[in-house]
Amino acid sequence: MAASGVTIVDIARALGISKTAVSSALHGRGRVSEETRQRVLAQAEAMGYQSNRAAQRLRGGQHGAIGLHLPADLRELAFYMEFTFGVADVAAERGLDLLLRTAATGGSPRPEVDGLLVVDPTPDTFSDAVRGLGGVPVVAVGEYRGPGSAAVTASIAADHRGLIGQVLDDLSERGAERPALAALEEQREPLWASDVVAGYRDWCSAHGAESLVLRVPVAPTDAEIKRALAEVETAGHDALVWVAQSVVPHALALQARGHGTGIKLGTMAVDPGAARAVGVDLRPRAYGRAAAELLLGVLAGTVAVGAHEVHMAELVGPT
Repeated sequence: MAASGVTIVDIARALGISKTAVSSALHGRGRVSEETRQRVLAQAEAMGYQSNRAAQRLRGGQHGAIGLHLPADLRELAFYMEFTFGVADVAAERGLDLLLRTAATGGSPRPEVDGLLVVDPTPDTFSDAVRGLGGVPVVAVGEYRGPGSAAVTASIAADHRGLIGQVLDDLSERGAERPALAALEEQREPLWASDVVAGYRDWCSAHGAESLVLRVPVAPTDAEIKRALAEVETAGHDALVWVAQSVVPHALALQARGHGTGIKLGTMAVDPGAARAVGVDLRPRAYGRAAAELLLGVLAGTVAVGAHEVHMAELVGPT
């Protein structure tokens, strides 16, 4: 948003033209006629529009780069790789560099960026993610309300609380009556994963089903998966939804060897192109694109501080 409170969107509405045309006219880019450019400049002056400093830095190429902070222990998972490709696509289209920031700097200066995407922030990771930024805009991928959250300029997330209900409804239609949830360990749980737990408890309460929440590592071993299946089976539950990605293929392999064979499986993050259980396809590449566009909107002054965008995910079944 501009310092005056007037945005590019306000100017576009006043003139009855697109915000892209207004942005091009103000920033000297794109194809707009000289007549349109002069109309936009006059309207901007009349409305008291003042471009924000973040947008000036990006247009002026102070750094010409945006940053991306991923959970250090999960970068190899398919979701995060596909998400990164989506961010990289947008950066390339805009002529920007994309820098992957890590917490381990060894005391050396950190690369400077015009804005930062922080994926799955938690109280344990957020301070390291934003250290040394110097106040540049931060977009949280997955809402964050913990210590230091004032540094978050905008956020984007899927409706995980609603999505877990859809997964459980689908499992119910397939015959599951007492689903359990394999949640993340609490110290490793971002807000979206907490929303999954809350949505699961809501569903169980509404359907008169006994809840069972297991706490498992974000990347469990086969032995830990086997124990979870055994605990669910012993407790008399007939389905298990995993919050973490890439667990279901291992669980299916264990079931093929006779472990928890009667348990239906679900997941809150299916592996791209491998929907082998009821679950949520977060469309990670599209998610990355949307997050990058949101950050660039913040930098351009077309997105207001505090904005939250909902990323649309899809429910999928076994293929």
